[in-house]
Amino acid sequence: MDLVMHYVPGAETQAQTIDFGLLEQPVTLGLVKGDRPIPDVVLFTPELVGKLVEQGVKVYVQRDYAAHTSFTNMDYADAGAEIMDDFLSLVEVSKLLVKFSPFTETELAMLKEEQIVISRVIMNELTQQYIQLLKDKRAYAIAINLITDKDNWSELDNILMSSANADIMNKRLGMFITPLVEALLYSKNFRVVVQTNPALLQSVFCFKGILCNRLIAEHLDMMWKDILSLCFDLN
Repeated sequence: MDLVMHYVPGAETQAQTIDFGLLEQPVTLGLVKGDRPIPDVVLFTPELVGKLVEQGVKVYVQRDYAAHTSFTNMDYADAGAEIMDDFLSLVEVSKLLVKFSPFTETELAMLKEEQIVISRVIMNELTQQYIQLLKDKRAYAIAINLITDKDNWSELDNILMSSANADIMNKRLGMFITPLVEALLYSKNFRVVVQTNPALLQSVFCFKGILCNRLIAEHLDMMWKDILSLCFDLN
């Protein structure tokens, strides 16, 4: 029975123990190719994918996921990932989808019911139609660039704006994203994950199709519900 301790970025986060021996079904992660890649920078390196595979995660990687880096499709395959040709194929097999750039409206329209998606969001590019697509799918949507440090700076931006070289930046991105992904993959209840990972209180902007980020709601002039009421009100 393997145990791992993980830590989610953000203030006052909590450590949790995950018992991989208790998993009853395959844990699946889909890595989506980005539309606006940063040269040599990637959220998931083959090394990180290999570690997840060793922990029992079934990782699916969209073909040419890291074409903007020195990593090849074969590197990911050698790490234990399965290479998928298109986005829809990833959707069909993945519990959780992760994309470094924002998902497109075309991609959102292909999501499964109650799909969990992680990406960045760009406030000025969000539209009511974009949010409506998430609502229609009753999706859980997380914006990693909304996770902030104790000084209210985006932790993702802190990494991307640093003067570190690409190798160091990739390692930092891996340390940043892995705890969040593990927490979501190994839990059967999204509500419990939010309750035990304060960083998600900042970054979840759509909870089962319900818009739950005030800034996004005000920007788009849409109705919203506080994530605290969605996840902590048991009535």
